Amino acid sequence: MFNPDSWQSHTEYHINFKNLKARFPSQLRVFLWDHYSKEREKLMSLNLDSVGEYLSQYYSNTGRPAKNQAQILRSFLLFAMLFNRTDAKLSLTSWVEEVLPKDPVLFALIGCVSVDSLPPLGSYFDFMDRFWGGSREHYTRSSLLPKGKNGKKPKKDLGADGKLVEPEPDKYATKDLAESILNGISLSNGYQDAFQDIFYLAAVLPSFKNGLIPKENLTVSGDGTAVPVHANPFGRKPKHPKNPEESIRGMRHFSDPDAQWGWDSHEKNWYYGRTLYMLCCRNSDLKTELPILMNFTGAKRHDSINFLYAIDAFGSHGFGIAPTNLCLDSAHDNLPTYRLLERWDINALIDLNKRRGTMEGIPEDISLDKDGHPLCQAGFRMCSWGCDKNKGHKFRCPLACGRITECPYAAECSTSSYGRTVYIQNDSDLRFHPRIPRDSEQYQSIYKERTACERVNNRVLNDYHLQDLKIHRDDHYAFWTMVIGICIHLDAWYKKQNMAG
Repeated sequence: MFNPDSWQSHTEYHINFKNLKARFPSQLRVFLWDHYSKEREKLMSLNLDSVGEYLSQYYSNTGRPAKNQAQILRSFLLFAMLFNRTDAKLSLTSWVEEVLPKDPVLFALIGCVSVDSLPPLGSYFDFMDRFWGGSREHYTRSSLLPKGKNGKKPKKDLGADGKLVEPEPDKYATKDLAESILNGISLSNGYQDAFQDIFYLAAVLPSFKNGLIPKENLTVSGDGTAVPVHANPFGRKPKHPKNPEESIRGMRHFSDPDAQWGWDSHEKNWYYGRTLYMLCCRNSDLKTELPILMNFTGAKRHDSINFLYAIDAFGSHGFGIAPTNLCLDSAHDNLPTYRLLERWDINALIDLNKRRGTMEGIPEDISLDKDGHPLCQAGFRMCSWGCDKNKGHKFRCPLACGRITECPYAAECSTSSYGRTVYIQNDSDLRFHPRIPRDSEQYQSIYKERTACERVNNRVLNDYHLQDLKIHRDDHYAFWTMVIGICIHLDAWYKKQNMAG
């Protein structure tokens, strides 16, 4: 049962902390001010009132009232801020049972008035598990799955250039998914929806309201990162199977049944785990990057499909935040994505992937450079010459336009003084010639912000040690990523406050 009166409001938190601080000995007050000054300012700026109103729907209307839910969430956040800085290291059990009870400053920071009011460890796990929207049947210690469900570690399939030949996304899958989004059909299975909403209410919306996330000309970047897990991909035999025949059939227990084999394109190796796909933005004034959506997917799923799930979730949980530009790498280079963004009036800044083929309708002796600009048979860039609504984007011979003085194919290329002309159809033009030309300074300036995802990836995996946490299962990864995402926003609030001061 959720009792709104038991939720510690932002005002009550400030009053309780002020009263506790007044009762601290002078040395503790100095310690609080000096040692935990950053954490104190961050938690003091975090208003969880809207989160409390949202969480009430996940509790029953009867039974024993839940206590200290706001304090538990603050405790998770403070624990993440102090990863490896206390004796708890990365252990939640040690944090709750050993570190918090011994430090009155810490339990005051989470909103508790005494050691006796500290929530027990079981309440933390109940809070962590409560908001997952999926089934947990395969998470139990007695759950068994087929021995070979993950298969063997894949072999490297290298191409002529020495790079892994990665499977291309199913063009029909991206097309169908994009059409479903445009038709208002949600792609979400609902498993991570609550975590997304809590993240938006606690962090993203406040950052948007105080100007950390731009209200106009917002540039959003999307990218996926590999998250290896600390689990055996082959499982283990059950020690005491309920049905002896299960062990004969080769059934096994998996500590992380959601993990899969996937290819890490950055480290150039196979890994066992999952993919974290994020949408991020950059605040140029503060020189800081912020996540605005964090979504876990299977390691096998291609980033072009991950993006469609992410942008659909962003539309559902973004509370009206709309980007002007979207920066993506070449893994997202497909026409359904361009068409979707065009329909939403969003500028698509996506690197070309030459393995996806060239546009239809251009002559065989006309090639394209890395920016999708037509090159004549002599290798010169043809001149952009406007657009015809029926024929498409028009390009002319650079010799006829006066851009070059001589050409080895001048006599045989075209007998017209106007020079050779090539049209690129409008449908293909979305991909090869987006609204902002790839060879323009504007494109290069905006596309630099795509590194925001890489910097946030580093913060999530290394600064906040997501890849070092001894956790398993999609639900716990989604929860801890939500906590880390809120902490990254709190870091930005602290930075802005101190720059203003």
